[in-house]
Amino acid sequence: MAYSLTANLRSRKREKSIKGSDDIGSGTARIMDKETSEASIINPHIDNTQQTIMTSGKEGQDLMSSRRTVSESSSEEPERVGINASNGNSNGMWRNELKIGAESSSAQPEKQQQVQHSRFRHRNERFSDMVDIVLRFAFVAIFFKLETMSAFKREIHAEELWLYKNPRRPDIVKGGELLFWVIVAPLIVTVVFYVFTKDKRDFRAASWAWTLALCMNGLPTSMLKITVGRPRPDFFYRCFPDGLMVLNSSIISDSSSILDFNCTGITSDINEGRKSFPSGHSSFAFASFGLIAYYVGAKLHAFDARGRGHTWRLCIAVIPLIIATLVAVSRTCDYHHHWQDVTVGAIIGLLTGYISYRQYYPSIFGPQAGTPSIRWPRTQGNKYNKHRAADDIGAGGDMLRRPLLGGKEQTKWY
Repeated sequence: MAYSLTANLRSRKREKSIKGSDDIGSGTARIMDKETSEASIINPHIDNTQQTIMTSGKEGQDLMSSRRTVSESSSEEPERVGINASNGNSNGMWRNELKIGAESSSAQPEKQQQVQHSRFRHRNERFSDMVDIVLRFAFVAIFFKLETMSAFKREIHAEELWLYKNPRRPDIVKGGELLFWVIVAPLIVTVVFYVFTKDKRDFRAASWAWTLALCMNGLPTSMLKITVGRPRPDFFYRCFPDGLMVLNSSIISDSSSILDFNCTGITSDINEGRKSFPSGHSSFAFASFGLIAYYVGAKLHAFDARGRGHTWRLCIAVIPLIIATLVAVSRTCDYHHHWQDVTVGAIIGLLTGYISYRQYYPSIFGPQAGTPSIRWPRTQGNKYNKHRAADDIGAGGDMLRRPLLGGKEQTKWY
């Protein structure tokens, strides 16, 4: 009896599934629920195994319908994947091969361009360095050539003879000692900073700066010396070591007399006696020690907003300038220069040192003080303009606002 009922239910199930093929999922679920309820009423002896089989059949049909939906949504995938799979290649392998081909076709030229650009940039940097070195040697050669040239012979009036009749004194600061210290002092300072910071880029920029300052300072100094030809304060005793004046002639015009000396002294001393303006000791001292003051002051932020109110920073930065001032004043104490010569020489040294410093460092008054500047190739013009605009924004407006420290107030008073 139970077997016949089960067979009837199964035949009824097949007939209903054929008639309701348009709604397979929902119709099948309702039929199975109905069959389960009728079977449980007619034959209560149906075991749990048959119920489990019927429930799993329902879930399987739902799963098949969901798989069918997923397969339909993925039917838009390119047909070449299936063709490649039919040939025995998996999709993963095909995609990997495609990626490798893309990298070989697009990434490889980019790497080659980067390598070529870096080689071109390094070649330009080496060429620029060689040009800088040649220019420095050329400046030194021109300086020594100018030092051996004869100065302009300026006429001396009788009423101004007292200006050049001071006694001869030995150099308080000898030329060899000054040359040694103007080279060694900036070198020591840059080496000390390199030992503490390990910044090769800063050491390189500082070395280029102080060598340029010293080499370039000699040109205007020597050119003015031989062009102006002003006698030194001790010129009379250079011309007449025994103090006895010998004149070739004396021209009197407009109630003033022009003395034509017949010098009896050493020719080299007489020629050096006509090179008073400007002071070479002063210009070299301020070029070297002035650059040290710029360099140290920028590192300590003594001249910008960050060091405002910190007196010790300013004092340390001014010490090199004090040393240069003492050297310049000593030239008036040994009667080798007039005070005008010393003043103009100091101005030349300060300007030369600052111009050389700015070739490799930003302004000592700006927010990037003490940071070496970037060498900008011609191929990076847009990047240079952006960097310059950023510097202008950072340096303009309220100078108390500093981008280096997150826009905070940068003085000790705030």
